[in-house]
Amino acid sequence: MPRIPPRAIAEALRRVPADEIDFTLRNKVLAVAAGPGKTFYACFGEAGFQFARRHGLRLVAEADPAQFLRAAGHILGQYLIASATHGLSKFQKEFSARRRLTLMQYCFAVLGLVAVVAGFLFFPLYTMWEVASVFGGIFFLAIIALRILSLLPSENLTANRSRPLADRDLPVYSVLVPLFRETAMMDQLVHSLLRLDYPEYLLDIKLILEESDITMRRAVADLLLPEYFDVIVVPSGKPQTKARALNYALHFARGTLLTIYDAEDIPEPSQLRHAAESFAACPERVACLQAELLFYNPDENWLTRQFTIEYAALFGLLLPALASYRLPLPLGGTSNHFRTDILCRVGAWDPYNVTEDADLGLRLARFGYVIETFESRTYEEANVSLGNWLKQRSRWLKGYFQTWLVHMRHPIRCATELGATGFWTFQAVTVGVVASALIHPVCLGLTLWLMLSGRAMPEEGRLVAIMLAGLSLAVFVSGYAAGLIAGRRALRRLGMGGWWLSLATMPLYWLLISLAAWMGAWQFIAKPFHWNKTEHGLSRFHRRPMP
Repeated sequence: MPRIPPRAIAEALRRVPADEIDFTLRNKVLAVAAGPGKTFYACFGEAGFQFARRHGLRLVAEADPAQFLRAAGHILGQYLIASATHGLSKFQKEFSARRRLTLMQYCFAVLGLVAVVAGFLFFPLYTMWEVASVFGGIFFLAIIALRILSLLPSENLTANRSRPLADRDLPVYSVLVPLFRETAMMDQLVHSLLRLDYPEYLLDIKLILEESDITMRRAVADLLLPEYFDVIVVPSGKPQTKARALNYALHFARGTLLTIYDAEDIPEPSQLRHAAESFAACPERVACLQAELLFYNPDENWLTRQFTIEYAALFGLLLPALASYRLPLPLGGTSNHFRTDILCRVGAWDPYNVTEDADLGLRLARFGYVIETFESRTYEEANVSLGNWLKQRSRWLKGYFQTWLVHMRHPIRCATELGATGFWTFQAVTVGVVASALIHPVCLGLTLWLMLSGRAMPEEGRLVAIMLAGLSLAVFVSGYAAGLIAGRRALRRLGMGGWWLSLATMPLYWLLISLAAWMGAWQFIAKPFHWNKTEHGLSRFHRRPMP
């Protein structure tokens, strides 16, 4: 077939109706001419040619896929980025974090502040401490309940259902890989993607770059990639978040199923095939499968060991337990596998939420869809630098609070959609995590001060104070015990014995989480949509770039 020049591609793209843009971008076929009752198309690459042949489209020209993507970005870029940035806030306004607080939430916040100030002015200090103990205990008990739930027996629902599929029965699979200042990880990343055990003609891998990241664009341009790799350049703009980049690339994704990998990820080669087989055996309302996230540098230093214990308990115990009991769960930021049509139906990712993964998991639950976990692992780089870890964790906790505020705009509606148990779980995994991290050092510091000053014992005759002191002690002991037991069990599940010193020093790690929570609280006020970039490639174990 004749080659269509770039100018003709651009002219044809300008004529595409708005309701056919996604069809054109995903399938790499473009209507270039029309006659009486006939439309003639150009195709771009093998994927476009095969789609046209399957659907009986009349082909008259072809061109290189990279030319098509460049022209699409030039002609349609502003339309696509507007949709990626404002689509959720325009069509599902109540689920967008673009507006921090509603008028009603502002009123409740002001009333709460007034109540606290009035309490300290008009009531004795010990009375206010008793009230604070009750409210603080609620948040701590929520976290303790989650840890206890993770220790209960749970069933992996996908393990007993999935059956092997022949290559001809597998669907097209899109893999979105957002990249920003990740040149150090390119060799490891491309090596991991090339190892995926999935038919190449069914793979649709998108490397997503930011227009302003010139160094990254040059590094990717120097790579010789297979045809099933596409490079998507996201136009500059605010907020510059991972969610915004994913929404933009979603317009180009042709897969029935879709997953996300980060730059430092090393998924098991069989993960896509395993996910496709699990989806084929699952009911249609199962919208997402979450793989297990682990680290390839768990024993590099004390911080990586603590991070490993935390992830092992979260992805190995807690999330499978929540999925088993059909409770809403916050997704991880990577290796979550979606049915693409459902992902689009619920509005995809919120570009104004800095933990778009957790928010999307809860939104899926509110729409009546189910998330399950499945037995496949992705290995990541655990943070080896405290400063880098603090930036990452403060962003996560800020995003959890954003997510809670979004879904609490209409609490009665939220409770109705999630059910009583689901609503409680939502409170625990969002505001419970943030609030307990914020007040933990305050409670611990005050307790130490009371003990050292000799005021730890309540005044004689104050029965309420005595009961609260006993309850606080029980919460303290059970909280630490549940955390340590969950960490130990999660490590044993991975075959990692020992680590007794790391387990014993977990409370120090929790204090670091509290520091990150206070940093996140300040950023929520000063920079609510700022994305703290996590630097990768700092570990001595990651695969270095080859010459």
